[in-house]
Amino acid sequence: SHAEVILTPTGPCLVEMNCRAQGGDGNWRPLARALTGGYSQVEACVDAYLDKKAFYSLPKVPVSPAKAFGQEVILVSYSEGDVVRTPGYDDIKELESFVYLETGVSVGCKVERTVDLLTGVGSVILLHEDEQVLKRDIAKIRAMEKNNEMFELKQSSRMMNSVSRMNLQNRILSENRV
Repeated sequence: SHAEVILTPTGPCLVEMNCRAQGGDGNWRPLARALTGGYSQVEACVDAYLDKKAFYSLPKVPVSPAKAFGQEVILVSYSEGDVVRTPGYDDIKELESFVYLETGVSVGCKVERTVDLLTGVGSVILLHEDEQVLKRDIAKIRAMEKNNEMFELKQSSRMMNSVSRMNLQNRILSENRV
């Protein structure tokens, strides 16, 4: 089955529980295999039909503790515009726990501010035997996002005009109050 849980400051929040395989084009399978000691729900399902002996040799309950530490990190953008460069993606690929990056964003694309899963700018699979390495790498990704270091964006004259007009209106309002 498939389960989605968001870890919040007040505790876990169940998002979805469903009788299907996880999506994401299977990019999570290396993570699942590492956490469980060598199998994922995909291999288990195939074995259930094609290799009964392998299927019945799988553990009855998940391995505990997990064999490694990992996470799929959904990437967000706090800015929007036309992408000139993607230095954040290059930095992510150099992280010690990096396994896989999936994104549709490239030079020439327009990114929007992330407000939901559909406006996300990619996902990264991170995996490492040391939990501290994983936590450090996640923190680095989140810092790059917050500091708008994922992309170099072309300055939009429309955006600059809006900001300039807004600043002019604020200045006029504050001068009238004096």
